[in-house]
Amino acid sequence: MDAMVQLDRSPCAPFSVRQGRLGGAVFLQDVFDVLGDDPKGAVVSRLVRPNETLVGASHQFRTGSETGHCGLVRLASDLFVLNTNLSFQQDALCPVIGEDFIELHFRLSGRLSLYPEGDGIETVDVDKGSLLVWRQPQGMNIMERLQADERESSMTIYLRPSALERYFGDYAATLPANVAVGLGAESKGLFFLRMACYPRLIELVRELWSLDIARSRGLVRAEALVMMILCEVVSMLEDAHDDSTSLCRLSDTDVRCLRKARDLIRSQYTPPPTIDEIARAIGLSATKLKSGFKALFGKSISQYANDLRMDHALELLRKSDIPILLVAEMLGYEYQNSFTVAFRRQFNVLPKDYRRDPMILADASRAC
Repeated sequence: MDAMVQLDRSPCAPFSVRQGRLGGAVFLQDVFDVLGDDPKGAVVSRLVRPNETLVGASHQFRTGSETGHCGLVRLASDLFVLNTNLSFQQDALCPVIGEDFIELHFRLSGRLSLYPEGDGIETVDVDKGSLLVWRQPQGMNIMERLQADERESSMTIYLRPSALERYFGDYAATLPANVAVGLGAESKGLFFLRMACYPRLIELVRELWSLDIARSRGLVRAEALVMMILCEVVSMLEDAHDDSTSLCRLSDTDVRCLRKARDLIRSQYTPPPTIDEIARAIGLSATKLKSGFKALFGKSISQYANDLRMDHALELLRKSDIPILLVAEMLGYEYQNSFTVAFRRQFNVLPKDYRRDPMILADASRAC
C-alpha cells in the first residue's frame, strides 16, 4: 500500500464525479442534489411527477487519473443509482468519505478493495459477481485502492433508511438483529456484508447497468428494476436469520466448492445425492452448503435438483413415447404416483395431459 500514489481527496470511483467536477459538488449527496440544475449539460432525461422529479444523467470523463463513463439516476431525494465503467492510469489510494448511505454495490468487473481505519477491522475485497452491502458513518474515512489498467464496472444503489421504510415498512423487524442494527436509522458504526449474487439478481443488475436512460420511459424502467433488486436483496437478508455468517460471507474457496456442488447435482439428480453426501464430496459443512448454495444460486439444493428433474421429465414426455411408469423410474421415483404428484405440484398439469398437448403448460401457467 505505501508504494502507491496517494490522492488528496476523492470518495470512491468514479472519483472525478465526486471530487467537485460535476456542478461544484463536494459529496456524492451533493452530486445527486445538483442534478436538477443540469450541471455541465449532464442531464439526459427528466420525468416530473407531482411529488418528485426523476432525473437521469450521463458523464464522460478523461483525466490524468481515470478514463470512463458513469450514469446517474435520481429516483427520489433518498434513492439514487450510480453506474460506472472506467479504468485508471496508475495504481493509487484515495480516501472514501462517509456519508451514511446504505449502499448496495454490485461488482460486474474488476475488484473493489477498501481499507477501513481502526484495529481489528479487516480489508474488504469485493470481486466480480458479488454484492457489498455497505454502511459508512458520516465523517468516517476509509481508503480505496484503484488498480491501473483494469476495467472496472459496477452498479451501486444509494439509499437512506427512509427509502427502505417507504417501500418495506418496518423492514428491520424481518431482518437478523445484526443486520437490522447496521441498516437501521440509528446505526453509528461501520457495517458491511459481502454476498454472492445468484443469476437472477445479476441479470437484473446488468439490465439496470446497461439501461438507456435518454428517455423518460428509461427512468420508469430504472425505477422498476431498482424495486425488483431491492426486493431480492431484502429477501436475501431476511434469509440470513439462521446462519448469517455462512450466507453472507462466502470466501473464494466457498464459492468454488458451491459451484462444484452445483455441478455434482447437475450430473446426478435422478435422484439427487443427499446434503451430507454433497457436503462430504465438496469439503463444506452441511450448514454452509445449504445457506451458501441458496445465497449463490437463489434456490435451495432441493429446489435446484427438483427443477432439473422436472425439466428432464418435460423433455422425456415431449420427445419420446416411453411409458410414464418408466419415465418415473428414469427420474429416480420408486412409484409412478410419486412422480405424478411431483409433476403436478411443479406444473399444475398431469404428465399424461402434458404429453398429449405440451401447450397445455402455457395455459396452466396463465391460470395460476
